[in-house]
Amino acid sequence: MRGRSTEQERIGRLLADGRRGNSGALLLHGEAGIGKSALLDWAAGQAGDARVLRVEGIESEMELAYGGLHQLFLPVLDLVDGLPPAQAAPQRAGLGGCRINN
Repeated sequence: MRGRSTEQERIGRLLADGRRGNSGALLLHGEAGIGKSALLDWAAGQAGDARVLRVEGIESEMELAYGGLHQLFLPVLDLVDGLPPAQAAPQRAGLGGCRINN
């Protein structure tokens, strides 16, 4: 990717921190067509064996509380119960108390 070395370096550090067990977040924002999706595709390719979860925001669903969170965690909802209580509680709250019973 040309001209995105600063962003790539920042994403690389975030991924490296994640591999060491440290959490983090990065917000990508900007006008349509500036390459946000291309940068996210690049980041997913750098993630190695880490699980990558992605959703697309849809303007018509903007008013739905936690709609994106539901979409993001639906494929891994069964893993919430395996989280430590301090991390599982806010996930359940954001997902409306959803639980998977096996």
